[in-house]
Amino acid sequence: MKPAPFAYVRPTSLDDALAELAGRDAKVLAGGQSLVPVLAMRLGRPATLVDITAVDGLDRIGVDSGALHVGAAVRQRAVERSEHARAVPLLGMALPFVGHRELRSRGTVCGSLAHADPAAELPAVACCLDAVLELAGPGGRRTVAAGEFFAGAMTTALTPDEVLLAVRFPVAAPGEGYGFGEIARRHGDFALAGVATRVHRGDDGTLLAARLTAFGVSDRPVTRDVTDLVGATGGAEQPLRDAIAELAAELVDTAGDAHGSPGYRRRLLTVLAARELSRAHRTAAPDRPADERPDRTELSPDRAGRSTGAGVAARAQARVEAQELVAVTLRVNGSEVTVRVPPRMHLADALREHLGLTGTHLGCEHGVCGMCTVLVDGTAARACLLFAVQCDGAEVVTVEGLGRADEQHPLQQAFSAHHALQCGFCTPGMLMSSYDLLVGGPVTPEELPEQMSGVLCRCTGYRGILAAVADVAAAHPGGVPEPMNCVARPLVGRGGGAVEGFAAGREPATPGDADGREVSAVTGLSVPAGAPTASVEVTSELTAPVDAVWAVLADVERMVACLPGAELTEVLGGDRYRGRAGVALGPVKLSFAGLAQIIDRDPADHRLRLIGQGSDAGGSATQADIRLRAEPGPGGGTVLRADADLYLSGRIAQFGRALAGDVSRRLFEQFARSVDAAATGREAPAARRASPLRLAIGSLLAAVRRRITARRRH
Repeated sequence: MKPAPFAYVRPTSLDDALAELAGRDAKVLAGGQSLVPVLAMRLGRPATLVDITAVDGLDRIGVDSGALHVGAAVRQRAVERSEHARAVPLLGMALPFVGHRELRSRGTVCGSLAHADPAAELPAVACCLDAVLELAGPGGRRTVAAGEFFAGAMTTALTPDEVLLAVRFPVAAPGEGYGFGEIARRHGDFALAGVATRVHRGDDGTLLAARLTAFGVSDRPVTRDVTDLVGATGGAEQPLRDAIAELAAELVDTAGDAHGSPGYRRRLLTVLAARELSRAHRTAAPDRPADERPDRTELSPDRAGRSTGAGVAARAQARVEAQELVAVTLRVNGSEVTVRVPPRMHLADALREHLGLTGTHLGCEHGVCGMCTVLVDGTAARACLLFAVQCDGAEVVTVEGLGRADEQHPLQQAFSAHHALQCGFCTPGMLMSSYDLLVGGPVTPEELPEQMSGVLCRCTGYRGILAAVADVAAAHPGGVPEPMNCVARPLVGRGGGAVEGFAAGREPATPGDADGREVSAVTGLSVPAGAPTASVEVTSELTAPVDAVWAVLADVERMVACLPGAELTEVLGGDRYRGRAGVALGPVKLSFAGLAQIIDRDPADHRLRLIGQGSDAGGSATQADIRLRAEPGPGGGTVLRADADLYLSGRIAQFGRALAGDVSRRLFEQFARSVDAAATGREAPAARRASPLRLAIGSLLAAVRRRITARRRH
């Protein structure tokens, strides 16, 4: 499910944003958690999206003049975690019901109000509290009361060329109590019926006012004054049920659907309204000290140490037309990469197709299943509800960055121990969601079903998942360890050439590869970090004397000619070289274009060290740290030692460590034979491409021998 093409722009001023909206078929984009599903299902097809997250001042949140000011770019989860929500208790009560954690990480408070879904929680809160919304358009700025803002299902007082700048929620006054409740099919779904309540009592406990706002039962939030009902029943729940039944019948204005008939919704509303009005009546505190009422607060960090505003400051982006490509630079699992993508490409597709990170799974593609959950700037988010262009400058961590095969993250270890895997399709999303949950501190086992409901899995592994997360929560009450595999490495996906740069020391990409791909002009390659995919040690006895062997190794052109399937294409200077290399394993044929650099050469010790990196158009990437040393051997010959650490990603990484190591070992053995032939004046047999059949059979036989040896040892 992909959106139709659209142009994209991210201005830095309100005037520029309004200019983009004027006279265009355009929509405002802030969090996008409501808008992107509409686009994905082709229910909306705007020509332009105007991203307002870089507009100065829209990330402001604070309390002044008796109201909580929430700017248009402030995330729902930021408000939920902040101290500011204490100033407006009803808002704090409602926010945990808004979608799931992963949605609230990117969704904005104002975005929910502007979307105006009849079953959404925040419009009901705004109406119940008489919030005021600030709008800006070509005619200037204006304010609209919440009760007048919502005109119908997904219809508001906003005109197409206006922007909702902020909402102001009145802070709680002495003597006010609140209640909030809803019934949904599962936690995070839109409500079948819900209520927000406010009760105000005087200093002597006398009831002054009571208000009820119902949602999910009509085409907009419906507010009623229920002071007489609450006063007549003394705020007791059971009498309220009897008294409010007639009002519930009046408020429910829907034909019903597959999830609930009008009669069912009336019953739900009756029970919820009585319960939450009674709660609000009980919690109203006339004697609340005045000094506990916040008059003004400033921005403060949330419990994870992140800003309560919109998060990492968004960069400006000039207008990109629908059919153009835009360069998006991200730091993904510790590697800085730049991908060139169309505006409508999801982050999930960019991770999978351009960077080869296929652990991010795609299911529904409109934000329901949670399989695509990743960390964006430190919090969990749905990668299918984020356009890659929105994430320019962001820090992204996928399941590949959580841990390594030889050193798993505690969450991965717990999932394995509790058999919390089954088919494995939900596993990456569950891991990233649970990491996000536990990084903030302890969670009780009773909270887990609700907190983990953002990722759909109810197979036989579900109980194991909850048990695994509970174990890690108990073992790490202060928060789980950070991701353990975020190191610089090459990232190339199925599209291959859309990635510019690998890890460090790169310049802007320049054309020049024979495949028409863009290859980085690297000023200095870096030694790969982290644990290698495979390590190879090959010792070969050559007949040629050591000086003759060194003469071959010291001459880069002669040495490359000895590498199976390799070709030198360009000498860049400074011991840097560009070239191609091909390898085949059965039906799999890989052709790598890349760069190499000699970083250490010792003629006296006959020692050489070089590093290289390359990628192919089919979605594979390699890095290698190779060390060669020639020593005098018996009978006047040479002992050639080759040690290499290999770092693989993309398709080639799917072969597994043992097979990758076997293939690499046989390539080095062929290299040694070719060096010996070149040093003695004979034709180098490795100048021809390595035989796919010979490599495949040799590697498989080696694997069989290892298994036989292992069985004999046992």
